[in-house]
Amino acid sequence: MKKIFAALLFSFALYSCDDGDISVTSFDLEDSDLSICEIDDKKVLWVVNNEDVYESMSLELDDNALNDSLTNVLTLNVEDTIEISLSGEKNRLVYRIYDAEINGRQYFCQGVPPGSPRVLEEYVSAGGTVTITTSFNDLGLNEDADADGDGIPNAEEGFDPNGGNHLDTDGDGIPDYLDIDDDNDNVPTASEITANPGEPTTEEGFLNTDGEDNLPNYLDPDDDNDAVLTRHEVEEENIQRAIDENDDGFLSPELTAEVDGLGNYLNKEIFSPSFEHELQLDHSIERDYRSVIVIRNFNLIRQDGSGEDIRFNSYNLGRLVANGILFKQLTNRQQELQDAEEENEEGTE
Repeated sequence: MKKIFAALLFSFALYSCDDGDISVTSFDLEDSDLSICEIDDKKVLWVVNNEDVYESMSLELDDNALNDSLTNVLTLNVEDTIEISLSGEKNRLVYRIYDAEINGRQYFCQGVPPGSPRVLEEYVSAGGTVTITTSFNDLGLNEDADADGDGIPNAEEGFDPNGGNHLDTDGDGIPDYLDIDDDNDNVPTASEITANPGEPTTEEGFLNTDGEDNLPNYLDPDDDNDAVLTRHEVEEENIQRAIDENDDGFLSPELTAEVDGLGNYLNKEIFSPSFEHELQLDHSIERDYRSVIVIRNFNLIRQDGSGEDIRFNSYNLGRLVANGILFKQLTNRQQELQDAEEENEEGTE
């Protein structure tokens, strides 16, 4: 007998027979924290429940919109909502009940599922549309939200939750909350915020080597106030090594120290050697993503030949969180240099 259920109902139970036993099919796996696997270029999102009823819901997707090289993230597209039609074996939602506890990773992340536990009931989707909305999961204003991982929360780095007026101290095109080097001195912000005992600090407690202003080192392009930019208090041979070895670690002014191991850039009395250059640190960082998956206008059909058909208007399957994903970014100057290099290469072809 066909039963129609509106997805706006927050819960329901369907009682059905299986070998003489009564099982409860609740489909109560909405709004779940999802896991992901990739099998044969198909992404599988899944959630299991091992309380009272041993059940799972899995969404299998094979679509070009999801073809990135990362297996632990669904998509990096934070600009547009992705829509995928549920059709056939490539894209489908599957609900199952088992006869014993299920290990989701073992079951869904292998090419061939294990023979145990045994599937008692199975429902497969017919029709419907999957919508995937992805956003950054590191943009909060709480004290733990630190998108660039430099030790300073977004809220203290001028993050604008409305997105229109982020602080960019050095004007390099990367806002401070995403910038690992807020003052463009080639000393990472994370290395410039903590003062050792006895060292001068700002009112907020950040390292302030020159002690002559309330500008912390991480925002000061001339940390010792000797009229030579910090980024230029380096040895030319180090800059050449950075170029030859493609290693921006050699750009660091911390490598140039003439007195007691103290970097020249922190010693007002030492302002030589001074080598001017335009090279900047690699500004790529790792970011956190959150994808919300909603499925609309679909049926779940029981696979025992009974023709049982359950209709959903909308089903919020849940969310997938992916942390520590490489986020490539270039400063304005780095972009200019890259564009010029690409033009030269095209001109020589």
